[in-house]
Amino acid sequence: MREQWDKFILRMPRRLRNNLFDVAKMYRRSVNSEILLRLEYTLNGIPNHELEKALEPAMFPQIERILRGNLTKEEETLVIHFRRLSSERRKALMELLS
Repeated sequence: MREQWDKFILRMPRRLRNNLFDVAKMYRRSVNSEILLRLEYTLNGIPNHELEKALEPAMFPQIERILRGNLTKEEETLVIHFRRLSSERRKALMELLS
């Protein structure tokens, strides 16, 4: 028997919504998939700050390496940290660097 799915409407602060969209985009997942995965881990008592790698989709490091081309290790680290920033912080950083 297949699991039944219900539609669920959720209100959340725009900042959190934007962060969620950014993280889903970084991991190349739908927002719905990102929410489900993170809820599953949270409700099972697995703190995501300790097991962030467990949230990555299969082959994520290899795919990222291919897409980033020939970046140095430092540049790769910067890209990863940049992608984890909220949209507002990315914009602020880009203004600072300009």
